[in-house]
Amino acid sequence: MELDITGAFIYFTIPIFGGINVTQTMLSLLVVTIIICTACICLGRNLKKRPDGKQVLVEKGVMMLHKMVVETMGEHNAHWVPFIGTIFLSSICGSFIGLTGFLRSTTADISCVMVWAIMVTIIIWYNNIKNNGFLGWLKGFTEPIVVMTPMNIVSEIAQPISMAFRHFGNVAGGGVITTLIYAALSIASTAVINFIAASGWIVSAVLLVVGAALIVIWKKSDRKVALVFGIISALLGLCGLLQATGLLAGIPILSYGVPAVLSCYFDLFSGFVQAYVFCLLTMVYISGSLPEPTGDNAK
Repeated sequence: MELDITGAFIYFTIPIFGGINVTQTMLSLLVVTIIICTACICLGRNLKKRPDGKQVLVEKGVMMLHKMVVETMGEHNAHWVPFIGTIFLSSICGSFIGLTGFLRSTTADISCVMVWAIMVTIIIWYNNIKNNGFLGWLKGFTEPIVVMTPMNIVSEIAQPISMAFRHFGNVAGGGVITTLIYAALSIASTAVINFIAASGWIVSAVLLVVGAALIVIWKKSDRKVALVFGIISALLGLCGLLQATGLLAGIPILSYGVPAVLSCYFDLFSGFVQAYVFCLLTMVYISGSLPEPTGDNAK
């Protein structure tokens, strides 16, 4: 298995503005957008005062999202629920779509999550300028003391970069780890199975018999250690016999199924966690620029 670090595949280039590349990530984003819009239309139709079935699940999800936003951003920022929900669903669906095998995970492309991070930063700047004025916003970089101005500017620039690379790195890193483990298991498979096969069919047969004996012992004594070693010994013996006959020649049997399991883990677990973390940071940063109104502004 080769590790491709050249980025998303380019399908074609639109010859305007110096050339706009239509990539695999753009196709995945289009599919994700269609899926989310279709789901919203289907789930939002024919709503009842007494919910049942799918409407109960949808309302439960919306209530959970609303509670999370209110607890993090405050009741006065509850109108940000649709925005946070859109980012959350786009991130999850964008990560999960990589499980199809032919579409690229959108969150594994730094350009996608970087756009989200920059969009959040622009919203924060807009709110700060709206609340404090342009000069007041610039003055904020000099607080608490003037000598902190360079550090404040660097921090402001680093914020979207940190958000984007945190999300991108965890999702893309899963693919790198899966590839490395697959390569290591392939090498180990070739070395171990070939060694057993080269030792002769007698060694393979002995391993198979010993493994079967350990499994029988486990059934009688209920010792899990015997079961584990029995299965390993039996599988090695069986693979050695098949390798000696040429049926498994060139097949990395020890890595069978491992990449698929790891890919599901990284896409499902890591994809969900990183979507939650990205939305949590988004809520914290935006709420910092939209404090709760006080005095005459509290209405």
